[in-house]
Amino acid sequence: MSLINTTDLLGMLHQLRLTPTAIDVLSVMAKYQDTGGEVGMKQAEIDEILGVGQASMSRAMGLLVERGIVIRSGGGRGHRYALNPAVAGYESQTELEKSMTQQLAVGGPPPIKVPGYTKRPPKPGKGGLHAVA
Repeated sequence: MSLINTTDLLGMLHQLRLTPTAIDVLSVMAKYQDTGGEVGMKQAEIDEILGVGQASMSRAMGLLVERGIVIRSGGGRGHRYALNPAVAGYESQTELEKSMTQQLAVGGPPPIKVPGYTKRPPKPGKGGLHAVA
C-alpha cells in the first residue's frame, strides 16, 4: 500500500538534527505505519529490525518524541507510538484532508520542533568553497 503525506519530512531531516539511529527508527516507523500514522509496534519490535540495542533505541525514540515527530501515549511498558499527523501517511487525499480538518478543530497537529543554532552560523563569504578531488 502506498501512502501520501502532508509534508516532505525528508527535506527537513537535516534541520531536525536527528541521530543516525533516530533516522533509522523513523524509517521503520514510516514503513510500518497504518494509515494516519499509528505504528502498531513496540520499541523492542523496532529494535529487532534494526538491532541497535535497548539503550540506543530508547535514546532515539526519546529524541523523536522530543522533536514532535513521534507521539507517545500510554505509560510504563505499554507505550503506543504514532507519527505526528502532519507527517503521517494517508491512503487518499480525502482521508488526509479529513484528518487535517479534525486536527485543526482541536488546535492543529502537535508542532515539530526544530532546534535552534547553539552558535551563530558562519557569515556569508567566509571560508569560500573548496574543490574536492
